[in-house]
Amino acid sequence: MAEAILEVRDLHKHYPLTQGIVFKKQVGSVKAVDGVDFDLHAGETLGIVGESGCGKSTVAKMLVNLERPTSGSIRYKGEDISRLSPRALKAVRRNIQMVFQDPYTSLNPRMTVGDIIGEPYEIHPEVAPKGDRRRKVQDLLDVVGLNPEYINRYPHQFSGGQRQRIGIARGLALQPEIIVADEPVSALDVSVQAQ
Repeated sequence: MAEAILEVRDLHKHYPLTQGIVFKKQVGSVKAVDGVDFDLHAGETLGIVGESGCGKSTVAKMLVNLERPTSGSIRYKGEDISRLSPRALKAVRRNIQMVFQDPYTSLNPRMTVGDIIGEPYEIHPEVAPKGDRRRKVQDLLDVVGLNPEYINRYPHQFSGGQRQRIGIARGLALQPEIIVADEPVSALDVSVQAQ
């Protein structure tokens, strides 16, 4: 079998519990994630299942380096992404994108749908030249089942399921090698979930 594209070993995330107002003293910790191991190979889909509050979202955030692990390693193509410089991390984030669980809080209400989905192209301009961006955004809207004419609308003008589709389109924009999806269909209606 080919080498794993993503290797997670002994991943831990503990949040400190402190006491005191001025001199904060750590009196314990909450173990959000405690010893997670897995490999992900190219072309595979990996699902993490567990009850509410077991740390699934925390693992997802650590995979895209929105949360730093307390200990353990996350290796993307052999390189530990939790220890990368900001410049090196930017290059890795181009290939690992996230679709968030709550579409309403992950979309900027002051930005149009076109700006939201096109934002990755501003950060990684090598993916789409300026002249192609509008067409690429409209293509992405079509891929997720939204009318490409909606490009100038704002998030509050959409239903929860439509906002979730916008988040999925943004995650697909850079054609990443890995998409970390934190309950991506939870806001979609049942018929669309089945589809």
